[in-house]
Amino acid sequence: MIKLLGPIVLTIAGGVVYHLAAKSVPKSLNPALALVGVYTTALLASAIAYVCLPSTTAAPQTARPWDPMVVAVGLGAVAIELGYLLIYRAAWPISIASVMTNGIVALLLVPIGITLFGEQLSPARILGVVLCLAGVSLLQR
Repeated sequence: MIKLLGPIVLTIAGGVVYHLAAKSVPKSLNPALALVGVYTTALLASAIAYVCLPSTTAAPQTARPWDPMVVAVGLGAVAIELGYLLIYRAAWPISIASVMTNGIVALLLVPIGITLFGEQLSPARILGVVLCLAGVSLLQR
Protein backbone atom coordinates (compact mmCIF):
# COMPACT_ATOMS: atom_id res chain seq x y z
CA MET A 1 0.00 0.00 0.00
CA ILE A 2 2.86 2.41 0.83
CA LYS A 3 4.38 1.70 -2.59
CA LEU A 4 1.13 2.83 -4.20
CA LEU A 5 0.16 5.74 -1.96
CA GLY A 6 3.61 6.94 -0.91
CA PRO A 7 4.48 8.63 -4.23
CA ILE A 8 1.03 10.25 -4.42
CA VAL A 9 1.30 11.60 -0.87
CA LEU A 10 4.84 12.84 -1.58
CA THR A 11 3.66 14.56 -4.76
CA ILE A 12 0.67 16.16 -3.05
CA ALA A 13 2.74 17.33 -0.08
CA GLY A 14 5.40 18.67 -2.42
CA GLY A 15 2.76 20.48 -4.47
CA VAL A 16 1.26 22.17 -1.42
CA VAL A 17 4.68 23.26 -0.13
CA TYR A 18 5.67 24.35 -3.64
CA HIS A 19 2.64 26.59 -4.21
CA LEU A 20 2.70 28.11 -0.73
CA ALA A 21 6.40 28.90 -1.12
CA ALA A 22 6.09 30.15 -4.73
CA LYS A 23 3.26 32.48 -3.75
CA SER A 24 5.41 33.81 -0.87
CA VAL A 25 8.69 34.45 -2.75
CA PRO A 26 9.51 38.15 -2.20
CA LYS A 27 8.48 40.27 -5.16
CA SER A 28 11.75 42.18 -4.82
CA LEU A 29 13.67 39.02 -5.82
CA ASN A 30 14.28 38.61 -9.55
CA PRO A 31 12.35 35.48 -10.64
CA ALA A 32 15.35 34.10 -12.54
CA LEU A 33 17.57 34.52 -9.48
CA ALA A 34 14.89 32.81 -7.39
CA LEU A 35 15.14 29.85 -9.79
CA VAL A 36 18.90 29.71 -9.20
CA GLY A 37 18.17 29.26 -5.50
CA VAL A 38 15.38 26.80 -6.23
CA TYR A 39 17.56 24.63 -8.45
CA THR A 40 20.58 24.79 -6.16
CA THR A 41 18.35 23.47 -3.40
CA ALA A 42 16.84 20.90 -5.77
CA LEU A 43 20.30 19.74 -6.86
CA LEU A 44 21.40 19.17 -3.27
CA ALA A 45 18.15 17.39 -2.37
CA SER A 46 18.39 15.27 -5.54
CA ALA A 47 21.96 14.23 -4.71
CA ILE A 48 20.85 13.16 -1.23
CA ALA A 49 17.89 11.24 -2.70
CA TYR A 50 20.20 9.52 -5.20
CA VAL A 51 22.45 8.32 -2.40
CA CYS A 52 19.56 7.27 -0.14
CA LEU A 53 17.16 5.63 -2.59
CA PRO A 54 17.83 2.05 -3.65
CA SER A 55 18.52 1.40 -7.31
CA THR A 56 15.50 0.10 -9.20
CA THR A 57 17.61 -1.97 -11.58
CA ALA A 58 19.78 -5.02 -10.92
CA ALA A 59 22.24 -4.15 -13.67
CA PRO A 60 24.73 -1.30 -13.44
CA GLN A 61 23.17 1.97 -14.43
CA THR A 62 24.20 2.83 -17.96
CA ALA A 63 21.74 5.65 -18.48
CA ARG A 64 23.21 9.10 -18.80
CA PRO A 65 21.85 11.86 -16.58
CA TRP A 66 21.86 14.09 -19.68
CA ASP A 67 19.56 11.86 -21.69
CA PRO A 68 17.49 14.12 -23.99
CA MET A 69 14.28 13.27 -22.10
CA VAL A 70 15.93 14.15 -18.78
CA VAL A 71 16.93 17.50 -20.28
CA ALA A 72 13.35 17.93 -21.53
CA VAL A 73 12.00 17.29 -18.01
CA GLY A 74 14.41 19.92 -16.69
CA LEU A 75 13.35 22.48 -19.28
CA GLY A 76 9.70 21.73 -18.58
CA ALA A 77 10.32 22.17 -14.85
CA VAL A 78 11.96 25.56 -15.41
CA ALA A 79 9.04 26.68 -17.57
CA ILE A 80 6.52 25.50 -14.95
CA GLU A 81 8.31 27.11 -12.03
CA LEU A 82 9.07 30.39 -13.75
CA GLY A 83 5.47 30.44 -14.97
CA TYR A 84 4.09 29.98 -11.47
CA LEU A 85 6.37 32.67 -10.03
CA LEU A 86 5.12 35.07 -12.70
CA ILE A 87 1.48 33.95 -12.27
CA TYR A 88 1.63 34.70 -8.55
CA ARG A 89 3.35 38.05 -9.15
CA ALA A 90 0.48 38.89 -11.48
CA ALA A 91 -1.77 38.44 -8.41
CA TRP A 92 -3.48 35.20 -9.41
CA PRO A 93 -5.09 33.55 -6.38
CA ILE A 94 -3.25 30.47 -5.12
CA SER A 95 -6.58 28.63 -4.95
CA ILE A 96 -7.18 29.03 -8.69
CA ALA A 97 -3.83 29.18 -10.51
CA SER A 98 -2.76 25.59 -9.87
CA VAL A 99 -6.18 24.05 -10.50
CA MET A 100 -6.63 25.95 -13.75
CA THR A 101 -3.16 25.28 -15.15
CA ASN A 102 -3.20 21.60 -14.14
CA GLY A 103 -6.72 21.17 -15.53
CA ILE A 104 -5.68 22.61 -18.88
CA VAL A 105 -2.52 20.47 -18.91
CA ALA A 106 -4.65 17.38 -18.20
CA LEU A 107 -6.93 18.26 -21.10
CA LEU A 108 -3.98 18.72 -23.45
CA LEU A 109 -2.47 15.40 -22.36
CA VAL A 110 -5.58 13.38 -23.27
CA PRO A 111 -5.03 13.46 -27.05
CA ILE A 112 -1.26 13.16 -26.55
CA GLY A 113 -1.74 10.03 -24.41
CA ILE A 114 -4.05 8.52 -27.02
CA THR A 115 -1.84 9.39 -29.99
CA LEU A 116 1.67 8.77 -28.64
CA PHE A 117 1.14 6.17 -25.92
CA GLY A 118 -1.89 4.22 -27.16
CA GLU A 119 -4.01 5.07 -24.12
CA GLN A 120 -7.73 4.40 -24.36
CA LEU A 121 -10.51 6.99 -24.15
CA SER A 122 -13.33 5.40 -22.13
CA PRO A 123 -16.74 6.95 -21.39
CA ALA A 124 -15.53 7.67 -17.84
CA ARG A 125 -12.50 9.54 -19.18
CA ILE A 126 -14.68 11.51 -21.59
CA LEU A 127 -16.84 12.52 -18.62
CA GLY A 128 -13.65 13.49 -16.77
CA VAL A 129 -12.62 15.74 -19.68
CA VAL A 130 -16.05 17.37 -19.71
CA LEU A 131 -15.86 17.96 -15.95
CA CYS A 132 -12.35 19.42 -16.30
CA LEU A 133 -13.60 21.82 -18.98
CA ALA A 134 -16.55 22.80 -16.76
CA GLY A 135 -14.22 23.30 -13.79
CA VAL A 136 -11.78 25.48 -15.73
CA SER A 137 -14.72 27.49 -17.08
CA LEU A 138 -16.14 28.00 -13.58
CA LEU A 139 -12.74 29.04 -12.18
CA GLN A 140 -12.51 31.85 -14.72
CA ARG A 141 -15.68 33.51 -13.36
